[in-house]
Amino acid sequence: MAIVTKNIQYDPLLIAQLESCQQFLPQIYANIISMSNAFPKHCYLKLGLSIIILCLISCMQYQDTSEISVHSQATDTNATAHLITAKFTSIAENAISTKVVEGLQFTIIENGKVLSTQAFGVSDREKNIPMTVNTLINIASISKPLTAWGLLAFAERNNLSLNTSIQELLKDAELYDLLFARSKVSLHMLLSHTSGLSGSSVPVTPATEPLPRLADVLLGNSTVPPAVLERPPGSGFSYSGAGFLVIQKIIEDQTQESFAAYMADTVLNPSGMHDSTFLLSPEMLPGIAVYYRSDGRRRDSYHLPGAAGGLYSTANDMARFLMLYTDGGHLQRNKIISDKAFTTMLAPSAKPTIDGIDSSGLHYALGHYTYKTPEGIRIVFHAGGNPGLRAYFIIAPDRGIGFFAVANNDHGSDVLAQMTDAWGRYYDLTLLPYF
Repeated sequence: MAIVTKNIQYDPLLIAQLESCQQFLPQIYANIISMSNAFPKHCYLKLGLSIIILCLISCMQYQDTSEISVHSQATDTNATAHLITAKFTSIAENAISTKVVEGLQFTIIENGKVLSTQAFGVSDREKNIPMTVNTLINIASISKPLTAWGLLAFAERNNLSLNTSIQELLKDAELYDLLFARSKVSLHMLLSHTSGLSGSSVPVTPATEPLPRLADVLLGNSTVPPAVLERPPGSGFSYSGAGFLVIQKIIEDQTQESFAAYMADTVLNPSGMHDSTFLLSPEMLPGIAVYYRSDGRRRDSYHLPGAAGGLYSTANDMARFLMLYTDGGHLQRNKIISDKAFTTMLAPSAKPTIDGIDSSGLHYALGHYTYKTPEGIRIVFHAGGNPGLRAYFIIAPDRGIGFFAVANNDHGSDVLAQMTDAWGRYYDLTLLPYF
């Protein structure tokens, strides 16, 4: 087992109890002896043994787990004893100790509040830097749900229908003529992956180099093929990162500010996600998590255009994002979009087909996957994967429960699948498999 820096936060109440236990054991023993004249021997012996055993059991609860690096934050002192938290902790510790992943963060919400937020392992194996609940890490395509929040806010504030043609919004004439001149594509189609645009066209750029212009990316003047219309708009679901880059271009054209600045002002800051960003600055690079290939080799740092997969966040910030979907997050949610827009965003819009699973009840909403379990519970989720990392969130908004997790290794999908299965079993939900 690899030894990593010990950094675990114990419950202060437990520490105090343990110290009291150790302090008074000698006095307890002396008192038992002094009772010998007042009671028959068999009585005080039984009493004394019982007290000593109880004290020893209490003391034995304090264990040194120096082989696993853990950073935790919980809303109450009972969270560490909660069964789902204990199960996630066990999965994470096993993944770290068996070197499936280098580091991992997760947050769990219950009753619309944070139950537990924890981090395990290392963000940088070579420098032995611990992963924490505030370590910035790319969360890949989970950028798309947040982009959906941003576009719906833009539409509401400008009194735009989601059926508005992008011809009215996209100011780059060359880009529009190449992609959309003979087809009507709406904002709704872009959000629901029914625009007919190709799925790729999202470059991975070394973090030390500037991102290419969005127009150049979409026109094929970068390191990826150009975006093309592969099917008639509105004819069906086809997952498209390029479609979300078009959303980013529209927001930048219409607001005359960067997508990162718009999203910070409109979504991230109002929701309390103050550490999250859609644009890496050079001073951030030393603090972000390092990514690792499935064979354990280190990957060089990189970044991507924001809307399709460029968001950097933390478990702490993602807890705040999950809470927006619950009744408890209603006031924060209304700082971004209205209840009507929220309902529209989560309404089924398209029918994806996922190889290898029964996806008959699965739909794509606007920036989210959604379905109802056989128990009648609505589920909203999205996964993310970029080279060297895997991320996932799932939530049952009407029950106020959910979790987010991210790992900095290509094998992270194995760990996220285990967590999804454990979460479903704990809350008695029959879930689709993780994908």
